[in-house]
Amino acid sequence: EDLEQLGKVADRVRTYAVDPGLDLVPSLANKNGLKVSLGLWLSDVVELNEKQIKRGIEVIKQNPDVIDRVFVGNEAVLRGELTALEVGEYIMRVKKAIPKNIPVGTADVWSVWLKYPELAKYSDFIGIHLLPYWEGIKAQDSMAYIENRFAMVKKSFPKKPVVIAEAGWPSEGRVKRGSVPSPAMQAYFLRHFLTLAEAESYDYYIIEAFDQPWKAEQEGAVGAFWGLFDAEGQPKFGFTGQLSSFNQWKDYAVVAVFLTLLFSSIVFALLPLVSVRGYILVGVVINLT
Repeated sequence: EDLEQLGKVADRVRTYAVDPGLDLVPSLANKNGLKVSLGLWLSDVVELNEKQIKRGIEVIKQNPDVIDRVFVGNEAVLRGELTALEVGEYIMRVKKAIPKNIPVGTADVWSVWLKYPELAKYSDFIGIHLLPYWEGIKAQDSMAYIENRFAMVKKSFPKKPVVIAEAGWPSEGRVKRGSVPSPAMQAYFLRHFLTLAEAESYDYYIIEAFDQPWKAEQEGAVGAFWGLFDAEGQPKFGFTGQLSSFNQWKDYAVVAVFLTLLFSSIVFALLPLVSVRGYILVGVVINLT
């Protein structure tokens, strides 16, 4: 059902692992007109990595026309669980085992690529995460941040395609310096990012499709609220129209008008006879309060 819904708004999905059950995504996505950028999760547990690599290679061979890109590991270097060399060795193993027309690489935050440029030697592309919220950037400044960081990475790796592997903004959670999570700020970021991405021909992935409540245990409250859709699959905002974090403002406005009229009627009924200017002055005071 999720993939059927995404097939109406996207042309591909990025996954992060092939378990539990995520190895079925390519076949299900294909039925809904979606390509899959397959992820193989890497950590510091060798046995689990071996299972990911083995099953991932099987899935790729079974779905060569569906899988358009392979991400071997996700922020494994940032977490300090693997070195750039270790990630590179896993990338090379996958490359040798699958069709050569499928690009293979990894994804990490933009700064990791600059700190460990040797990682690019193994990867067919530079998969960067651009998440200004985590760096305390205001939503209003986020497009300048995106352009600046993308340009920095591109300058460092001019011969490799740069892919924005994650870009997004949370709709709930704690304020992080200038970063304010809210539906309005999420909508603001994504509207402007999509416009920028089209203008600059960025290759990108939005994080993420649906809110994931389980992430709150790992990333704090904000981790559960990065989705374009909530956990029940309902859209959290529109891509056109007015932006507001106060979704019930119309209801409150109606109540406010009613109460103002009621209070005004009572005041005017009790008010002694005064001039027209006096009535106007009282009316203005009532509305201001």
